[in-house]
Amino acid sequence: MSNHVVIVRFDEETDKRIMFLRKMLIEHGYPVQEWPPHITIAAYENLSKELLCEWTSEFSAKNRKIGIALKSLSILPPYGEHSKTAALCLEPSYSKQFVDFYYSFHEKYEEYCTGIGWFNSIVHGNPIIHATIGTIEVAALQKAMELIFSTSVFGPVEVTALEVYTYPMALIERFDLMNADVPPISKC
Repeated sequence: MSNHVVIVRFDEETDKRIMFLRKMLIEHGYPVQEWPPHITIAAYENLSKELLCEWTSEFSAKNRKIGIALKSLSILPPYGEHSKTAALCLEPSYSKQFVDFYYSFHEKYEEYCTGIGWFNSIVHGNPIIHATIGTIEVAALQKAMELIFSTSVFGPVEVTALEVYTYPMALIERFDLMNADVPPISKC
C-alpha cells in the first residue's frame, strides 16, 4: 500500500488554456505545478491501489461529464515551514452538481484522507476544492495574478475523467466519465 491521489481532468481545450498559462508563468520565473491540469478530488495514505481503482472505475461508470466554470482565483495561505509562499489556485464553480459529485466520491475510503488529503477531506470539514497553479512567494503574488488575469484561462470547462496517481506523481489509470449503462474496462 502507498499514497494515492485521484484527480478530476478537464476537456482538451481547457488543458490547452491552462498549459499556455503555465508556459507564461514559467517564462516569467514563477514555479508551477508539474501535474496535468486538474482538480484534486481526494488524496489517500496507505490505501490499496486495487481498491481505489475499483471504486474509481465504479464511480466513473455512474457519472456523466459535468460542465463547471473556472471563474476566480484563490490563495491557500502560508503555513508551517512554507511561511513565505502561498498556493495560487484556479477556483471552480461550486454548482450543486459538482459539489454532489465531489462529496459522493468520498463515500468510501474517507478514513484514508489524512495528511496529504487534509485539504480535500470531507470528514475534516470544509474541503477546499481547487486547481493549484503553483506555489508563489507572497511578495510576488500580485504580479503573478496580473499575469493570470491577462490570459483566457477563465470560463466554462468540462470535467471529463478521473485519474488515479501514485503520490508523488505517476499515473496509474484514467477513468472517463460516462453513462452508467456503458461499463468501463479496468486495468487494476
